[in-house]
Amino acid sequence: MNEKTFARAGSRKISVRAFYGVLFAAAFGLNLVWETAQMFAYQTELNEGWLKAFISCTGASAIDAVVTVAICALLAQLMKPNQAKFCIGAAVLGALCAIGFEWFAFRFGWWSYSEQMVVLPVIGTGLLPFILD
Repeated sequence: MNEKTFARAGSRKISVRAFYGVLFAAAFGLNLVWETAQMFAYQTELNEGWLKAFISCTGASAIDAVVTVAICALLAQLMKPNQAKFCIGAAVLGALCAIGFEWFAFRFGWWSYSEQMVVLPVIGTGLLPFILD
C-alpha cells in the first residue's frame, strides 16, 4: 500500500482519503440506524423528546464512525487490509472499544438501561451495544 492509493474498486484505484471518507460515511449511516433502533433498551425521560434522543444517537454514531476509521487505519499500518487477520482484528478491536465505551458511559451515568436491555453478566454492559458497535 502506498500513500496515494489504498485499494482497487474494479479497475480504478481509490485514494486513501476517498476510502476513509466513504468508510466514515458508511459507518456513520449504519451506526445511526443501529443507535436509533436500540433506543427502546435505554432509560429516557418522557419529556426529553425525540429531538434530544436523535441528537444523542447522532453523536454516538459520529464517535463510532471515527473509531471505525481509526481501527482500520491502525490495522492498515500493521497488515494488509484484504487479509482475514485484518477483519478479525477489526472485529476484536471494535468489540473491545464497544465494551469500554459502554462500561465507561454507564458507570459515569451518561445513560442507563431499561428493563428490555439484556446485560452481559461478567462485564456488566448491555448486549445490544456489544453486538454491532
